[in-house]
Amino acid sequence: MMRFIDEVPTPAVRIPSYNLAFLPHYQSMTEGEFLALCDSKPLRREFLMRMGREGFSKSDMDEALGRLRRGVERMAAWLHRSRGPWLMGERFSLADVAIMPVIVRMDDINLGHLWEDHPEIGVWLERLRAMPAFRSTYYHGSLLTEKYPHLAEIRNKGGRDRAAAGGGR
Repeated sequence: MMRFIDEVPTPAVRIPSYNLAFLPHYQSMTEGEFLALCDSKPLRREFLMRMGREGFSKSDMDEALGRLRRGVERMAAWLHRSRGPWLMGERFSLADVAIMPVIVRMDDINLGHLWEDHPEIGVWLERLRAMPAFRSTYYHGSLLTEKYPHLAEIRNKGGRDRAAAGGGR
């Protein structure tokens, strides 16, 4: 479980996150400002340079969304196999902690529709949100929709198609 979470959905969520949330900010920068930003973030430099000020390509977005769908399918299978309410059954586990940021981010950037066919994931997310530790982990201002108003506008308009397209080249 942990290996799959680390290798498939976790890196995949970055591409739509950047295209949907951060890209408008990067597009407003000059090329010099963008390069300075890239240089100031050594852990993300190559990733940012690949994205550029135009965003990740449609093929990059499609690949990332496919990997996220695989993550959702696998998560649904784990919940089904364990009989829930958590990934490994009755007890909250490290696997739940590992997948949490991916599912929370997907929901935050309007990709929650990817689990429409798996309502157990929505139930899992609501159970997670009810935990006291969730509220202190995701304090007000920590979600992208709280920092980037255009994401909240997409959600309010029901703009799932726009979110799925994700801008970019």
